[in-house]
Amino acid sequence: MPPAPSAPPSDTAAFSALDRHHHRREQAIPTLTVLAGPPGAALSLWHRWLEARGLGLCVSRASREAGAVRDWMAFLAQHRNLEADAAEVLGAAGGLRRGELASDLRGKTPHERGLLLQDLFPAVPHPDAAAACRCWLQPAASSPQEPWEALLDACEQNPLRAFAALHALVPLGEAPALLLAGTGAAWLAQAARTAARMCDTVPTLAAALSVEAEAVDVFLHGEESQGRALVREGRLTLPAVSSEAVKRRVEALGVQDTEALKGALAQLAADGAPDEVLSLYGGAAREREAATVQRSAEDRARSTAERFLSALLESLPATRGLFELNQRTGFLLHDRPVEVDLLCRRLRLAIEIDGYYHFQTPEAYRRDRRKDLALQRHGYWVLRFLADDVVARLEEIRDTVLEVVSLRQDAVGRVPADGEDAHGAD
Repeated sequence: MPPAPSAPPSDTAAFSALDRHHHRREQAIPTLTVLAGPPGAALSLWHRWLEARGLGLCVSRASREAGAVRDWMAFLAQHRNLEADAAEVLGAAGGLRRGELASDLRGKTPHERGLLLQDLFPAVPHPDAAAACRCWLQPAASSPQEPWEALLDACEQNPLRAFAALHALVPLGEAPALLLAGTGAAWLAQAARTAARMCDTVPTLAAALSVEAEAVDVFLHGEESQGRALVREGRLTLPAVSSEAVKRRVEALGVQDTEALKGALAQLAADGAPDEVLSLYGGAAREREAATVQRSAEDRARSTAERFLSALLESLPATRGLFELNQRTGFLLHDRPVEVDLLCRRLRLAIEIDGYYHFQTPEAYRRDRRKDLALQRHGYWVLRFLADDVVARLEEIRDTVLEVVSLRQDAVGRVPADGEDAHGAD
C-alpha cells in the first residue's frame, strides 16, 4: 500500500478520516465518503487525497446507476489499456505467463485471434468477466459500439453486472475512484442508493458523494436505510468559507476595488474555490484594473482571465475534465488552423474570451463572425465573454457555462440525473 499522503494542517483531520475509509475498503467493507460542503472544496480535497495515492478520479453528475456506471466505464476506457488488462486476466485464467497472451495476439488477424481465444474464454470463472474479456479482445467487426457499451449489452443492460465485470479486469488498487456530485436532498436520496449498490457490488471501490451540508441534514432525517447508514458513517463536513475571507485573500494579492467584485467573491466563497483558483482570480482582477488605465495591458488581462476561467471550470464537479485551454479544433479557416480559448470536444462547446477593445474595429468584428460561423458549421456552440466580465460578473459567466454544459450533455444523449433506468428501482 502506498504511504499515507502528507497534508497541510487544515487538511490533517479530513485526510485521517479518508485514510480510515480507505482501510475499511481494504477489508472489503462497503464504505462511502460523503463530502458535505462547497463543491470546489470537496473536489479539491478528494482529488488531492487520491492523487497522493496514484488513483484517478471519475466525476459524475449522475444519481442513477446507469449514468454513474456509464461515466465510470467511459473514464476507465479512456485512461487505461483495457485490452492489455483483459489479456492478462484471460491469460492468467488459462495458465499463461504474464504478458504471454498479449504477445501471442500481437499482429494476428481477427480469425487467428478467434482461434487462439476460443479455448481460453471458458477458463474465466465468471461469465460476465469472460464477456468483458471478449468485448475487448474479440470485438464484433460489424458493431460501431465501444467495447464498454457492448459489455452492457452482454450483461443485459444491468449496469451493476457490467461494472463488476469491468472492475475485475483492473489490477487491485489501480481502479479509478468515483465522485458523484450534485445538489439537494432529492438528488442525494437517489445518489446515496446508487452509491450504496455500487459499493456493495465492489466493496473496494473508492466512492464519494459531494453535496451541500444542508441537503445531508435533510436526507438523514428520513427513514433508516442502507444508503442513510453509509452517508451517516462516511460524512465529512467541510468548513464553509466566508465572502469576507475571500475578499481579504484577493486584497492581499494586490486587488484594489474589491467592492466592485462583491458578486464574484460571494460565488467563489460559495463554491469553496481552492487556493490556486483564488490566486488566479486575484491575478486576473489585478490585470483588469491595470487594463482600465493602460490599454497596452489588455492582452495580459485577457490571458489571465482565460487561465482563471479554465482553472475555475476544472475545480467544479460539473465541468471538471471538459475544457482544454488554447486548443486547435482540427479544421482550417482560410488555410489557418482554428484555435479556441477554451474547447470542449466531447460536448462541442467553444468559449472565447474577448478584451474590451476587441470590437473597436469593423475587421475584428467580421473576423470573429467568420470564426463563429466556421465553428457552428462543425457543430460547435460558441460562447463569447468579455474578459472584464469573467472577473467582475463571474457569477453570471459561471451560471451560463453550467447551463449550456447541461443542455449539451442532454443533447448528446447522456442519461439525465433524474432519469429512470432499468435497474434503478428502490
